[in-house]
Amino acid sequence: MRNPFWVGLLVGFSFLWAQEESRHREGIAPPPPPPKPAQNRPTLPREEIMMEMISGTLLDKNEQAIANARIWIVHKSTGKVLGETRSDASGSYAIAVPRVDTVILRVSVDGKAFMEKEYPFDSLLSSTEITFEP
Repeated sequence: MRNPFWVGLLVGFSFLWAQEESRHREGIAPPPPPPKPAQNRPTLPREEIMMEMISGTLLDKNEQAIANARIWIVHKSTGKVLGETRSDASGSYAIAVPRVDTVILRVSVDGKAFMEKEYPFDSLLSSTEITFEP
């Protein structure tokens, strides 16, 4: 059997606890609603970039291959470096760059001698030998 005294005491404490709890909650903002699930956004059309392979041989004025020269292809209008590579032991190089109208070919040999020359993109594609003229 349950003792009515203890039941009344338990009910009284529960009532007081509920009042105290509600006083504490009055000053607190309700929790934010749960985030909404991600909606399917329409996909934007992708921009396709056509890459072209520029390759050739870097020669000095005596038509000797220049090994380990740094080569940059730079977009003439923006000045942005489109690609960079080094020539191998036989002076050969190959670099994939996006197609643009006009490029600047920059070459550095041993970090001391520099060359910079402007080329229409298509002529650089068709030329196989570049003569280094600092």
